[in-house]
Amino acid sequence: MHAVLITFTSTATLDQVAEPFERYAHALRAIPGLVMKTWIADGTTLGGFHIFDDTSHADGYLNSELLATVKSNPAFSDFRVTRFDVIDTLSAINGSPATQRAS
Repeated sequence: MHAVLITFTSTATLDQVAEPFERYAHALRAIPGLVMKTWIADGTTLGGFHIFDDTSHADGYLNSELLATVKSNPAFSDFRVTRFDVIDTLSAINGSPATQRAS
């Protein structure tokens, strides 16, 4: 599996983005190879930790029109994308839902 951490700065409040992010969350269900996403927020920093079944599906999402719509929103800036390989064996020991779903 492959993990992608995406963070960005938002001038919008969580209340202001709640409805569009809920629609986005439902749209993510159609992304090939996405095993799970955990949404994160810390003050003006928003984003998510994504787990994909492989790097090619992560690449597909990172190049998708769906993500491009988020990046083009003028309320969002300072996008950071960090990629990681997932250590499946250790993650399974700790009950990672991603490794359980992939098995």
